[in-house]
Amino acid sequence: MTALRRNILANYTGQIWIALVTVVFAPLYIRVLGMEAFGLVGLMLTIQTLSSLLDFGLGGMLNREISRRIHEHDRASSLGTLVRSCEFLVWPLALAIAVAIWLASGPLADHWLHPEVLTHAQTEHAITLMGLAVALLWPSNFYANGLSGLERQPLLNLIQVVFATLRGAGVLAVLYWVSPTLSAFMWWYAAVGAAQSAASAFALWRVLPAGELPRFSFQELQAARRFAGGLATISVLTVAVMQLDRVMVSFLRPLEDLGYFSLALSVAAGLGRMIQPMFNALYPRYTRLVAKGEHEALVELYHLSNQYLAIVVAAVAAVLVLFSRDAIYLWTGDASLAARVAVPLSVLAAGTALNGLMNLPYALQLAHGWTRLTVVSNLAALILGIPFCIWAVARYGIDGAAFMWFVTNLGFVAVGIPLMHRRLMRGEIANWYLTDILPPFVAASAIALAARWLTPPLTRDFTGLFWLAAVSAVTLLVAALATAPVRAYLRRQLAGSIHG
Repeated sequence: MTALRRNILANYTGQIWIALVTVVFAPLYIRVLGMEAFGLVGLMLTIQTLSSLLDFGLGGMLNREISRRIHEHDRASSLGTLVRSCEFLVWPLALAIAVAIWLASGPLADHWLHPEVLTHAQTEHAITLMGLAVALLWPSNFYANGLSGLERQPLLNLIQVVFATLRGAGVLAVLYWVSPTLSAFMWWYAAVGAAQSAASAFALWRVLPAGELPRFSFQELQAARRFAGGLATISVLTVAVMQLDRVMVSFLRPLEDLGYFSLALSVAAGLGRMIQPMFNALYPRYTRLVAKGEHEALVELYHLSNQYLAIVVAAVAAVLVLFSRDAIYLWTGDASLAARVAVPLSVLAAGTALNGLMNLPYALQLAHGWTRLTVVSNLAALILGIPFCIWAVARYGIDGAAFMWFVTNLGFVAVGIPLMHRRLMRGEIANWYLTDILPPFVAASAIALAARWLTPPLTRDFTGLFWLAAVSAVTLLVAALATAPVRAYLRRQLAGSIHG
């Protein structure tokens, strides 16, 4: 458990730092580039997510196979061949991404986006460059999955923190001292993305266990094709569901609205960054316990990890939902911008919290090699969501787009979780809802609601920042105290100090 705690701590440290980089620098990007250009930056992030469709499940498959083989000496020696075999697909696919986005740049600028300040030529050139930036960064995710499967999260997070800082802070130096243009922004992102992919590849190859001479093996790819195919299908459907609101906003609303929506998404994504560290650390451990048949240990870890995740999700979501306007104003200093983004941010944060609760049950499904439930759930969400999203965005703009995300994830938690527990963790569904999830959410919501009722609109000074930080800290503390493992830990510490 010591290694697991170390990995979770490393993941949280890395994700908090990356979130801070986003929060600190995004208003400066808007100030230099303007809201329309920032909308194209949001489009780049959307394309970056869409590019994961071309992963074909290779990253997730690598993570699971490394987790299963690493503790068996005979099988661990083949990991180099597995990585090398996948590399023969990963780098050509990165090139294909760059070419595909370059070919699509003209049609996107002509028929999809609606710029009012940027010219057609500027928009088309920016899309071409964002394709290069996305393609050069894309292989790093494959190598990150390998490092995660080896449970080398401290090394992985060091790489990600270094390059996130270079990306976020370095581009400001370029914008202020070289060229304050969207083109310069994209070129810098491309250069840093290439360096991150190279560094990630180098790190993975350095820590892989020694074994047979790495070579291409079609048999390795063939053996993993079923699980990888399931992951690829999940990726396609998940990305389609996640990007549906953004795509509809970009198509049906002015580019400026995409900028506002991208800003709300970037803040809500901060909550997502509080969720991903747990998934990254626990998915390999779940996989190991499943492979070794240690069911009792798996059940214990499953509930314990869900309770700790619920503490973080409940506390952060409650504050973001109820203090969305204050958070945006304290961040940007723009009262009109805060008023415009507050409602979609609140709804997006609530939807992201529900989505976060699905992460560890999803990790358990992958650990068992079961992908069908997630495929069917996402397919149903997409089929039902397309007409709803078109109507919601056309009628209510970015508020409607945010509501689409909330409703989708509410359905996942209400329907998907019970269906999963009918096959995996049978008999544990009541514990998941009533013991793991409900107490921290009720406690966090009550404290945040009371604070909202007692608090006037916050001023953009030290007092406002201090009050929001205090509310966040108290909400987190109360959510933690509402959870049984935290109370048991505190009782043990208190008893130890008394007897000591």
